[in-house]
Amino acid sequence: MPIVGLLGLVVIAAAGGGIYYYGYLHPPCTNCSVPSHRLYFMTATIFEAGGFQIVNGAYLNQTDAPSFNPTSGPNLSGVKHQNYTASGTTINAIVGDTVTLYIFGVNSTDPAQVPRLQAHGFSMTPYVASGVIPLGKWYSVTFIVNQAGTFPYFCTITCSAKHYLMVGNMVVSSG
Repeated sequence: MPIVGLLGLVVIAAAGGGIYYYGYLHPPCTNCSVPSHRLYFMTATIFEAGGFQIVNGAYLNQTDAPSFNPTSGPNLSGVKHQNYTASGTTINAIVGDTVTLYIFGVNSTDPAQVPRLQAHGFSMTPYVASGVIPLGKWYSVTFIVNQAGTFPYFCTITCSAKHYLMVGNMVVSSG
């Protein structure tokens, strides 16, 4: 029976009395995953009214992304996807995944909101340099995750006194 280890696979062949060694450049995959397309549906409002919130998520089971309109948002009608429960402010992904964020800008009635605020900002280095989420409209961005780690995202437009708390994280595992 072959022995599998981190350094490779050793097979001793009795035929001819020869010994053969087959080495792996990398160890065998023990936790392999197939890259997926993850959809996250979020809202953005001032921190005093909730800040960034993930309201739902889905795995896309087709190659084409849903159609998107900044006023009405993503159209999942006829799109093959699998919903999963996502909440809070943490986006989860695996290296190789495609991630699409759909973020709706909420115009808060909270008096803490900066007067005449038109939009929230969105940034997540190295994936999103500078996005604008207009109030009452949708913002969408798609990117491929290429490294493991924790990547903070935050609002880039001052929207209230607690603007600095309008943050979240994307946690990416290596698979």
